[in-house]
Amino acid sequence: MVFKKPININKLTTSVGGRIGALQAAAAQAQSTLVQVQAVVPPPLKGAIHAASFEADGMLTLLVDNGSAASRLRYALPDLLPLVRDEAGEPAKKGRVRVRPRPPVRPQP
Repeated sequence: MVFKKPININKLTTSVGGRIGALQAAAAQAQSTLVQVQAVVPPPLKGAIHAASFEADGMLTLLVDNGSAASRLRYALPDLLPLVRDEAGEPAKKGRVRVRPRPPVRPQP
């Protein structure tokens, strides 16, 4: 049996080209986008937004709690898009709002 040398977890998380490093960078970017969105959204809707991210084509995607918040945000998107910028400083070109799926309720035994 051949054993591989263990890899230091710190090296995995801090390596620039590694998968974990790329995931950490994407998570940091998504958090930054969420903070931007919550700064420009009307106060009643701030708590309903759980995630915000940019795609390569300039699409801003918002993940919200429920259909009511989604509907209100869809109407507000034309005003919000110029105010939210991607990592290159470009404003969002288009936007979409998705309702966060809820886990199924399991019956109690």
